[in-house]
Amino acid sequence: MTSKVLYRKWRPQRLTDVVGQESVTQTLQRAVATNRISHAYLLCGPRGTGKTSTARILAKAVNCTSPVDGEPDNTCDACVSISEGRALDLIEIDGASNRGIDDIRSLSDKINFAPNEFRYKVYIVDEVHMLTEQAFNALLKTLEEPPDHAIFILATTEAHKVPLTIISRCQRHDFRRVPLSAMSQKLAELCEAESVQATEEALEILARSATGSLRDAENLLEQAVVSYGSSLQGDQIREMLGLGGDAEALKLAEHVVAKSVGEGLATINEVSNSGADLRQLQRSVTEFLRAVMLVKSGSASELGYSDEVTTKIQEVASGSELSHLLKAIKAFSSADMRHDSSSPLPLELALVESSLAPEPVRQAAPAPQTQNNRPVQQQPARNAAPNSYQNNNSAPSRPPQQRQPDNRPSPRPPPRRDSSEPLPEDPAARLTVQWPQILRDLRNTGNRFKLGPVLRSAKGVSLDGSRIVAPFPHESHYDRFKGEMDNPGVRREVSAIINKAMGADYEIVGELSTENSGPTRKQANQSHLVRAAQLMGARIVDQREDEQS
Repeated sequence: MTSKVLYRKWRPQRLTDVVGQESVTQTLQRAVATNRISHAYLLCGPRGTGKTSTARILAKAVNCTSPVDGEPDNTCDACVSISEGRALDLIEIDGASNRGIDDIRSLSDKINFAPNEFRYKVYIVDEVHMLTEQAFNALLKTLEEPPDHAIFILATTEAHKVPLTIISRCQRHDFRRVPLSAMSQKLAELCEAESVQATEEALEILARSATGSLRDAENLLEQAVVSYGSSLQGDQIREMLGLGGDAEALKLAEHVVAKSVGEGLATINEVSNSGADLRQLQRSVTEFLRAVMLVKSGSASELGYSDEVTTKIQEVASGSELSHLLKAIKAFSSADMRHDSSSPLPLELALVESSLAPEPVRQAAPAPQTQNNRPVQQQPARNAAPNSYQNNNSAPSRPPQQRQPDNRPSPRPPPRRDSSEPLPEDPAARLTVQWPQILRDLRNTGNRFKLGPVLRSAKGVSLDGSRIVAPFPHESHYDRFKGEMDNPGVRREVSAIINKAMGADYEIVGELSTENSGPTRKQANQSHLVRAAQLMGARIVDQREDEQS
């Protein structure tokens, strides 16, 4: 029989045991104590922060026969059966593998049956964002009119993928990343319970490497115990995690701040020739530069490094500039190491790019003005008279014909808003003013189709609460917009551009306009030209709609 891993063996059994989520657990505890239990909860946040554990504890608390201050007593039959995973009235569903409409319909058919042994039937749907659109629609009906004995607890790491209609019918609780201090303290408690000796430095390195996920930290702790035994040192953890190049990363960060290109390139190549992981070097130097920026700006409360490293960071920060740090952090964090992680070139380019001074902006000389405020076109110089010969074989030049003056007004580009003018406070008016700028910023956004040109075809863009509705007169443009917005990276970039322009969080959604005045496909197929071509043996192989710029 295999032994349980640490994160399962020491899973929280009470709401107060959940680390770093006090605002959520206190609210749920008071809800159980006052019997104000909601029919649906949405727990969202990063992985390994306690969402599923909280859901199971809440299932125990609402079914416990003798709860204490909103906490389960963990001794009654309901609590013991849920803890041992044999409770019939606790149904856990994996949204990733049961994401179809048939799975949700099966759930809806069985939900009306009374609980077998508990007071409530609790349904925990993990990774609920993986459900299909049809499955969400089926779940929505169940959430609208649930039976009194049913409680839904939905958990997700990507709340933005859950439809707003589902979110509005749930009580939402957001989990945050576990702080370093709380995570280190929890790891120390686990070491004491498991009779493991570990230095404070080793636990801090494990907590920092977990990036806010307690489950990841517990897995790393177990891996370290298996690798090195019950006495853990900081150097052992660095070796296990491939952090042996932290000294080189700190030295590289020092060269970046000092703009010492030669020494920095030598450090990168030294790490590369030693066979170390260059992606880890990228992450480490980015974290060190971030720490330097925090110290420089006076907002470094807890860096998570040893006293010696912290002192070195403070020394580097004293000779740094915030503008240069910002440029360096952007360069190193955006260095693409995905295609060839063994090549030092992306890091070398980031170092050189962050060290170069910006080129001065050259202003073009103003064109000479005439009385009509139009630029004068310079005529090419003539070296000979109109009737002279350039050579013996050339024909005499003819006097140039006089062009009639063009009195038509020259086309002017649409005026752009003066950046010094304040933006309107009204969101609808602000959208009208900022929409051209949003389209310009989106001209390069998108994988297959660029959203700037696609959104230009939308007619009558308007605000609907926190949504920007873009009606598309053509189905092809709507499909392209929807296909691009299904990409999480594209959606994040679009949200950042819109939120920057509008000064608040807005979601852009597309819809197919019902006021399309153009010919439909059915009307096109009924055209006399199409029918005549079909009588002559032609057949339709493709149908397209005109593009709009």
